[in-house]
Amino acid sequence: MPERTCHKSLAAACSMRHVLRDISLALALTAAAACHRHPAPPAAVEPAYAAEHARWHAERIAALRAPQGWLALAGLYWLQDGDYRLGADPAADIVFPEGAPSAVGTLTLADQQVRLRVAAGVDARVRGQPVTDLVLRSDVDPAQPADRVELGDRFTFLIIARGARLGLRLYDGASEERREFAGIATFALDPAWVIRARFEPLATPRTIEHPTVLGTVQPAEVPGVAVFTLAGREHRLTPILEHAPGGDALLFVFSDQTSGHETYHGGRFLLAEPPQGGELVLDFNRAHNPPCAFTAFATCPVPLAENRLPLAIHAGEKTP
Repeated sequence: MPERTCHKSLAAACSMRHVLRDISLALALTAAAACHRHPAPPAAVEPAYAAEHARWHAERIAALRAPQGWLALAGLYWLQDGDYRLGADPAADIVFPEGAPSAVGTLTLADQQVRLRVAAGVDARVRGQPVTDLVLRSDVDPAQPADRVELGDRFTFLIIARGARLGLRLYDGASEERREFAGIATFALDPAWVIRARFEPLATPRTIEHPTVLGTVQPAEVPGVAVFTLAGREHRLTPILEHAPGGDALLFVFSDQTSGHETYHGGRFLLAEPPQGGELVLDFNRAHNPPCAFTAFATCPVPLAENRLPLAIHAGEKTP
């Protein structure tokens, strides 16, 4: 009897073995496919939620495209004690883009104060008022807006404070990045990614040294921890307190298993309203790219070790 040929009396058993083998193979292929399956299709979206999210997204795009938005950044220059000549003249210490005045003026850093002396004939304004000689207030205090020096409708600069460092940040309303911006790809809107989290407040908020993309640290206030469940596992995210004119918010700087693939390698930001009744809402559909995803002239915080989630968040903005 040739090998692999069933004897007549064993035909039924042999046939059954073949059936079981085929079933096992089918189950194995189904399991393998499940491992590589794309995320489940989004749940049905209520029209009111879709409209609210569309409004939020439109406001976000408008802020990026603003004349002094992140896409308009044209330079970041860290300062040391001494004088700096500003302007489009190639011989200047800080060279502005073509189209700016050849000589804007002189910036002097001494005793952690920055003083601007405007060159003759240059129309420089702060809050709409002409200035010629002014000690510039930095952005160190969120309650006191920095002095933004405007040169016509196109150029603006201000002083930023990052720890003990002071720098000049320059905006160009006609920047190539702003002109050529084509929007941001996003995952499909999915209400399943709106997560209710338990908030565990600290008895006393603590100040930490939060790492930044520059390899430096900056102080940040941590009020507690958000605890939530996804994919059957409990996860924790540590927020920092974000002070804004419209009210405080919690900023979560996080990464996940999409980071560096579908989403920005440096992680994403998520803002949440302060907790109510011990709970807060994490709407990952609003997870968005940090400024560093759009410009080399930003000083973004990077995710804390405990904010690197061991799962994929298929929601929010993708890599721009």
